[in-house]
Amino acid sequence: MLDKWRARIGWIHPRVNSDVEIYDFYQAAPKDVVLVITHLEVVDSARKEEVEASLQQLERAVERLSLASVDFIMKNGAPVHLHHGNEGHRKILERLRAASKVPVTTSSQALAHALHALGAKTILVISSWRKESVHMSDNLRNFLYSEGIEIAALEGIAGRQLSSYEKLDLTPRQIFHNALEASCKHPEVDAVYIQSGTMATMGIIDELEQQIGKPVVSSNSANIWGSLKPLNIKVGTGFGRLLASI
Repeated sequence: MLDKWRARIGWIHPRVNSDVEIYDFYQAAPKDVVLVITHLEVVDSARKEEVEASLQQLERAVERLSLASVDFIMKNGAPVHLHHGNEGHRKILERLRAASKVPVTTSSQALAHALHALGAKTILVISSWRKESVHMSDNLRNFLYSEGIEIAALEGIAGRQLSSYEKLDLTPRQIFHNALEASCKHPEVDAVYIQSGTMATMGIIDELEQQIGKPVVSSNSANIWGSLKPLNIKVGTGFGRLLASI
């Protein structure tokens, strides 16, 4: 029986609902750590109007998480905070930090720090973004390049590009085999990044790393690492090299 909670982690989530992200978080997080989520306005990240509406709500999102007395805030969802490129991302971080009394970062910043921690300079991105959303992959590419990381290759999900809600039908087994196939096509990269919090990855990362012999990071593993490491909260084994490094 718990005597007290060790930490309350606040996530600002771009989509109007959350599901797999919560599932993955509680697979890895210690039992005395709580995840608190507030939502923005994105149904489809390719819709510019939803992204821009979300950008107007960042301070309100911080305020809502503050009501829950969180110890750390992570702004998830690169399509929102990279919408206006690297300079836009810098300004968003400034807004978030000005509004918050606790440390704040973004999922993209956490991803860059995670890849640095693993010594990865070139990566394969397994991405769900569709052709009409090419600007999203370009924005991520430019951001990571500014952090000294090159996207050397980009692969879809089993040759397809899926919406957030289509990805919910993917099982961990399907994601694993797709990632394994894509990784074998690009042996030259230092690490593999599985993009999208709506893909359940925490249960497959360790085995995938053993199969391909290099680090694997997912959106959810980077977000969990980026939320727990600043608070010096360790997780158990079996979730890959990144989380084992805390």
